[in-house]
Amino acid sequence: MSHIHSKHTVTRPRMQGFSIVEMMVAMVIALILLAGIGQIFLSSKKSFTIQNTLGRQQENGRYASNVVSQDLRRTGYWGGNADVSGVTGTEPPIAPAATCNTGDNTWGRMIDRRIFGLNHDETAALGAYACINDGNGHTSRDVVVMRFASPWLVFATPITNQRPIESNSTLYIRSSLTISDEAGRLFKGSDKADSNNDMNDGGTAPPSERTSELIARAYYIGPSGQSCNGISVPSLYREQLDSNGLPVAEEVAYGVDNLQVRYGLDTDGDDSVDIYLDAGTSGLNEDTEWEQVIAVRYWLLTRAECPEIGYTNNNTYTMGDVAYAPNDNFRRQLYQSTIKLRNL
Repeated sequence: MSHIHSKHTVTRPRMQGFSIVEMMVAMVIALILLAGIGQIFLSSKKSFTIQNTLGRQQENGRYASNVVSQDLRRTGYWGGNADVSGVTGTEPPIAPAATCNTGDNTWGRMIDRRIFGLNHDETAALGAYACINDGNGHTSRDVVVMRFASPWLVFATPITNQRPIESNSTLYIRSSLTISDEAGRLFKGSDKADSNNDMNDGGTAPPSERTSELIARAYYIGPSGQSCNGISVPSLYREQLDSNGLPVAEEVAYGVDNLQVRYGLDTDGDDSVDIYLDAGTSGLNEDTEWEQVIAVRYWLLTRAECPEIGYTNNNTYTMGDVAYAPNDNFRRQLYQSTIKLRNL
């Protein structure tokens, strides 16, 4: 019996892959998608950085403007006593002068000059203002000075939840609406019990008598001490009185690049501004001319902390007598306010 052998051929499935051309096409598509995602990320990051920068500028600018405006509204307030020419005391007022000594309390005691300023081009006058003469802090920037009594009362005898008069060299001013022949007292806290500072000849103080800390502040632009890419960041500063009655610097707002000020004068006594002048110009030099100031117009220019790659600031910022064209890579925002002085 014969056997017939049949042969069966086994067909294996053919393995197929990507060709080189297909691989290259896929890689190109992937690179395009990655490039698009990267561009979206970079654009989003840049947009976030710009918005964050603008937000910080707005915050700093609004805060700085609010602080300056509040102090201007308080300027010349002496606790209800509008006439400071008769103020006496153990630290009596001194004649106003364009000086700011650092070694004594004379600067704060110039209360006859409630508002004062120095223009950026008054080189000699700025040099004489020793308390802020740091060599570069106020170059091409103005200085505005204001004095007033703190709105917060203090008491010689401690009262619950009330501030006492400190027994140190802090300057205080005392006044009363009901004692017409006494204009007030100016004294150190350590002299609060001195009879020369008593407005009532040893009697009980009338309800209208008030004692407040004396406030003197000078606003100007100075270096913050911080830098970005080796470039110093400017700030708004103010000199104010410390516990010894001496002027000391305090940083108010970070990233403020410029301060310019003009003063509105009422020259005919009708309680309306007749002209705006820069400090030190003809018409605003003498004490009597500073007494005519009833409004202040100021400009604050904020600046980003760091320069921005791909951005050029070619704007011109007009601020009083200054046309400021920085031509650099910093974003800036300009704030302007006009404040009517309430206490004349």
